[in-house]
Amino acid sequence: METLEEFIKENGIEFPLVSDSEKEFRKNYGRGRLTYLIDKQGIIKFIQKGVPSNADFLEQLKMLP
Repeated sequence: METLEEFIKENGIEFPLVSDSEKEFRKNYGRGRLTYLIDKQGIIKFIQKGVPSNADFLEQLKMLP
């Protein structure tokens, strides 16, 4: 699995990606291995149980305004 830094560089992503290593997000959004895409207004735009493929995640990013 690619690291977040490699994924960001390879795909030209210009916003932060985070990993919940301290389990703080889990307190607000639920338990289990989930992937969330949250817009600048704090609205959840995409949820997937587990980790989506890079292609699926990038497709979801393209749909953001």
